[in-house]
Amino acid sequence: MRVIIEHFITFLLLLIFIWIGIAYIIQNVLYSSAREFHGAVVTQLENSYFDEAVMEDCRRKAERAGYDLDIRIYGSGNEKDAKVSLVFRYVIPLCGIEKTYEIEGYSR
Repeated sequence: MRVIIEHFITFLLLLIFIWIGIAYIIQNVLYSSAREFHGAVVTQLENSYFDEAVMEDCRRKAERAGYDLDIRIYGSGNEKDAKVSLVFRYVIPLCGIEKTYEIEGYSR
């Protein structure tokens, strides 16, 4: 009987560790995807020199991907800069804990 209880506890702990590992991997993949998307937005803004159509297209793509994208333009004329903020959420499976992450960067 003691062996059965030990095996059950071992199996339960193993399942918990596997669940934590999978949750960590999923979070890492989501963060990497958001970071890559943010970099692509910054590059598109720089290449288009802050064109309004490009900014709207980036906002639509971010909304479809589940991100909140905020682009703030500073300066005027040939001296434009932009602050690009990308907010995304991650919900830990089975626990229902929601975390919000923000990635900020600048485009010149």
